[in-house]
Amino acid sequence: MEITKRDRLILINQYRILASLNKAEADHYEELISILENGYTIFYSQLEEWISDDVPEEEGRFVLEVLDLYRAIEDVKRATKDSRLLAHHYAYFRGFDGNNETEYMSFCRFLIEKQGKFQEQKQYLLRNDNLNSHMPMTAKYRRMLVEANSLSDKWRMSADDALRVLDA
Repeated sequence: MEITKRDRLILINQYRILASLNKAEADHYEELISILENGYTIFYSQLEEWISDDVPEEEGRFVLEVLDLYRAIEDVKRATKDSRLLAHHYAYFRGFDGNNETEYMSFCRFLIEKQGKFQEQKQYLLRNDNLNSHMPMTAKYRRMLVEANSLSDKWRMSADDALRVLDA
């Protein structure tokens, strides 16, 4: 990361303010101030270590499509009460793998917990370990989306349609 002297001055002032407002973290902010004052570029990464990389728009759209598909499946489950569908292993959203699909899992949490979207998924947070599937899921969800997109209207799925999607 490259930081100009002007950026360093602004950050130093910000960290001084934070150190005075948050006494419990003052030592941490003082360390960051020293790094910036002395230009220790090798430690600049500490300034940004808590900032995640950007989530590409394509990945965000994918997560939204998966959650939207599960919303449609929830509608079918509610409408049909089909026992085969209700008992299916993938009948509820499993989340994403916390180790290998962290950005997807984090984005899901943001959508559900911070933005209040897809609230029908909140009932499963204990079953899916707060959206952590503990196994890679993106390939499975991509197959499900392909199958769902082959339907004339995913919002008018039958129980059999939903089962085909879940089995994809």
